[in-house]
Amino acid sequence: DEEEEDDEIERHYASNSIVSLDIFEASSNLFKGSPISSSGEAKISDVSGSGNDQKPSESYGAGLSSNDFDADDYELYGSAIGVDAKGRAESSAHSAGAGGNEASRTFAPTRINPMGGSTEREGPSTTFLAICRQSGSLEIHGVAKIDFARSLNDSSLVWRSSGCGLGSPVLAQRALKAPRTPRMHSTQTAEMRFFFAGPSVSSESASTSGDVLGPMRSFCLLVETDLGDIHLYAASDRGNAIDFTRIPTGMVGRPSKDQARHNLKLRRRKIIVTPSSEETQRYRPNRLHRFASISSQSGLFAGTTRPFWVVSERGAPAVVQHRSRHAAPAGGKDVPVAGFCDGISVPEKGDAQNNGFLTLHERIGRVGSQRITVFDGLSDIFAPLGLFPGGGLCIQKVPFGVTVRQVQFIDDASVSSAARPLYALLISREIEVDQGLLDDDGLSPEDRQKIKDEKEKEQTRRQVEADLGGFDVEQEWVEEIERDDYFEVDPTLGRAPPLPKRVFEVWLVDAASGWSVIDSYQLKEVEHGASMEVMSLSEIVPETRTSAESQADDDLYIVLGTAIIDKDGEDVQAKGRVLLFNVSRNTDEEIEKGEPQAEMTFIYDKDIPLGPVTSLTCLTSEGKNRLVVGAGAEITIEQWTGAKLAQVGFFHVNMQVQRINLFKTFFLLSDAYDSLHFLVWRESDKSLTLLAKDYEPVVLYAVGLMSRGGAMSFVCHDDRENLQFLQYAPNDVAARGGNKLVCRADFHLGTQTTALQSHFCRSSLLVNSATPTSTLAALKQQDPLFGRIDDDQRFAVHFGSTDGGLASLVPLSEQAYWRLTALQSVMSNALDSNCALSYRAWRLYRRSARRGGCRSNGRMKGVIDGDLVAKFADLSLADQEDLSSAIGSTVELIMDNILDIRCSGMVI
Repeated sequence: DEEEEDDEIERHYASNSIVSLDIFEASSNLFKGSPISSSGEAKISDVSGSGNDQKPSESYGAGLSSNDFDADDYELYGSAIGVDAKGRAESSAHSAGAGGNEASRTFAPTRINPMGGSTEREGPSTTFLAICRQSGSLEIHGVAKIDFARSLNDSSLVWRSSGCGLGSPVLAQRALKAPRTPRMHSTQTAEMRFFFAGPSVSSESASTSGDVLGPMRSFCLLVETDLGDIHLYAASDRGNAIDFTRIPTGMVGRPSKDQARHNLKLRRRKIIVTPSSEETQRYRPNRLHRFASISSQSGLFAGTTRPFWVVSERGAPAVVQHRSRHAAPAGGKDVPVAGFCDGISVPEKGDAQNNGFLTLHERIGRVGSQRITVFDGLSDIFAPLGLFPGGGLCIQKVPFGVTVRQVQFIDDASVSSAARPLYALLISREIEVDQGLLDDDGLSPEDRQKIKDEKEKEQTRRQVEADLGGFDVEQEWVEEIERDDYFEVDPTLGRAPPLPKRVFEVWLVDAASGWSVIDSYQLKEVEHGASMEVMSLSEIVPETRTSAESQADDDLYIVLGTAIIDKDGEDVQAKGRVLLFNVSRNTDEEIEKGEPQAEMTFIYDKDIPLGPVTSLTCLTSEGKNRLVVGAGAEITIEQWTGAKLAQVGFFHVNMQVQRINLFKTFFLLSDAYDSLHFLVWRESDKSLTLLAKDYEPVVLYAVGLMSRGGAMSFVCHDDRENLQFLQYAPNDVAARGGNKLVCRADFHLGTQTTALQSHFCRSSLLVNSATPTSTLAALKQQDPLFGRIDDDQRFAVHFGSTDGGLASLVPLSEQAYWRLTALQSVMSNALDSNCALSYRAWRLYRRSARRGGCRSNGRMKGVIDGDLVAKFADLSLADQEDLSSAIGSTVELIMDNILDIRCSGMVI
């Protein structure tokens, strides 16, 4: 049986049947080169149909520039693209002697845009026919040279390669050997599209010079296989011809196992009908759609199992995920987006270069019901300050001209909504204070000397009294030290320069009005904003002799924590302050008169003598919302009485409160120098009780929570860029009777972060929806048992790094963890690493030498390197088979695990 299966796979890849084709227009000189004919001879065709054939070049590398790969590159990586290293070196040397074709380029090729805006590729527009055969052979023919009375032959062939649909890293025209074919899979290209990604060009330019290849435009190829794999290629100019290099995306396009199981459940419940054999073999509609002028951009929309866009940022192709509002759970239909159409004229815009588009997607409700959505463009993505960081996300920068310290959304439907959101911003800006008063204070030299003598006399008297009395000089005297005692301004040498200072403010910003500032509040001169939260506080009237404790309605407040650093600096201990602001919506009459949508009102402030307020959060217990303040080495529980904040509880730590995280009535308290404390709030006696702590002396910067089912872990990020995963396990031997938090895993992140936020892990059934709440409700109606297993009840952690990255930490099941651990071990040995460095050594926990440390020498590990494992999806199918066989697994299981990680890590 195995031999018959192997023979069947060999026959599959030996067939030359045409399985996919594409027709596109481009410059007639785009594929100007020397394809290899069936007889093995090099021949160049004039695709414009003029009949002027060119002479073949001496070798593939003729005309190479210094920006191309050199002989060493092809000696190391030539096997991946099938190019002879010796022949490449000879051609490179020949082209160097000939002078190359550098003068024909307006921009040099780069790794971002390998085409480099080559002017030699421009020319009259013509039509090309691209066909892909079952064997993986990709051929491009000039339509003007095709003899339709005969079959396709070499007379119209302008470009040929092998390995299309097999995941080859490079589709090279001059490959000396075909890429390896899979041993266990019979796959082929189901659909392919050639397209240009980048700014759109006018129709006149396209007709005269084809799709112009500028420095911001890329020529790309997208391939979808019958297994659902997605391969994205970008054209690279190799002097005499072009090659297509695969762009790593880490994206899994196959249907998930959860989707197949959900589809089976729908069939059993008779919600959908099982298709017949004839229906399964019916015509497959197109899923890859080119667009030429959406928001003045060109690219491609892929309506696959998980729809996405391929657009260009500064010449580099990027992938952006597409999500539909109120989309149906995956599993009912093969693809969520059934139709796409561009070129829709939007009456409000009226700009031909900014046409809109419409989509037809499966919506929640009865399976098969659809929804048409019309968009006026992709202005948010292609904004002047838009970025594509990767991972299917798009980012838009909003310049404020100040330093934004914190951002909080005003979650109150009366003043803020999804259509017109309001945000509270804590910002700081630099100003220059005029010191002109120091130049001339209006006093004569005799008056200044007299004042100075009096200050020195008073200082001496107080110091003598302190020495005789045996006590230190009181704090008030230190605060009265005048800074002008230490310098004098000589007007003959110049005036006093302006003094740079930092001013902190609270802004109320309307995002719908171009992120305009509608209200602001400036802090004191020596006051620094340290923390800010938007929360609801309960108005609780305390118990008296004549009345019991009562509670009024909750109100939304902007709570601000500050640090007051006096002009004396470190000579005096810093203090803090808590400020409360209320946000109210203006009336319709005031808004019509030009007033902003809402305004911010200062309500109350309270001085905190314990130290700067570094953390604020809201404690909800028995329906009462109280304020938790972290200041200095102490946290206090404050309740709002309607007129003031009254302290009802406290807890003292060893050094400095860094951050407070709450879930239910449990506290995660991070000490700046003494690791993590786990507390619980008891409403009966209004007290905070320490349950356990980490005795390792670690400097913590951020703390987060992640869970899977009933298991919860505490994630800690320290000053040595490590991550630790701790658990509260009273019955564990390592817990020392329940007083110590047990370390379950550790990992070296390699970057710094200041906040770890939790989010719900979305299943692959929900990932296509922009409104996951409604889609989840529809999923539970279709499958009442959904959400009962541990994998459906997971909370992951996401964070942003100081170097501009965004990442997630996802909990895994036991089976998936050990499978990916084995894969990680094999891939770390099989794949090339940067500078030949070790993946394992880089991810090992970095110990701290401070105070010797209490931790044993053994590292727990227990974390999968997602960056390394995600590379599996970008390998060729033959390499994927080799790696999966090495760990005793299958490609399908590994790809499904990677897909689950990507879906669970999606925050937006």
